Amino acid sequence: KAIGTNIMGASESNASQMARYYVSKSLPYPSVVYASKGAGDLATFCNIVSEEAAAEGVRADVVFCQAMKETGWLQFTGDVKAEQCNFCGLGATGGGNPGLSFESVRMGVRAHVQHLKAYASTDPLVNDCVDPRFTYVTRGIAPTLEELNGRWAVPGNNYGQDIAAMIKEMQKA
Repeated sequence: KAIGTNIMGASESNASQMARYYVSKSLPYPSVVYASKGAGDLATFCNIVSEEAAAEGVRADVVFCQAMKETGWLQFTGDVKAEQCNFCGLGATGGGNPGLSFESVRMGVRAHVQHLKAYASTDPLVNDCVDPRFTYVTRGIAPTLEELNGRWAVPGNNYGQDIAAMIKEMQKA
């Protein structure tokens, strides 16, 4: 049995805690970008994360904190841009490669959730697959955040541990 922070299971934080945690960082939510993509405000974004994660049995707190780590708190200062609705860097490999784009916040979050589920579980998807990279993952290879080190992020030193620490910080928000 793996030791670490499980990716699958019930979230230990709700949408309100996610929103409070985001607000505590004093960064603007990109409402202008996401208004036309189904999440014009932070509460809606956090509800979408909760709904999509619950549908697949993935912890919403894991999804949210990983998205914040990957996007720099939705500020998108790297190759991926906010308009892409790509909250986990799917297909972005650095060097200017922006990775994949999704038509809405919900579909981008769904792809993120499905990609995490691919790593963490061998259970079938509940929703139709919208993650174009789902089949490239060895199913169930990383049931914990810590096992994403070197797999999701390369080299990924402390990648999973950083997200686990964010979850603990969020639970205090």
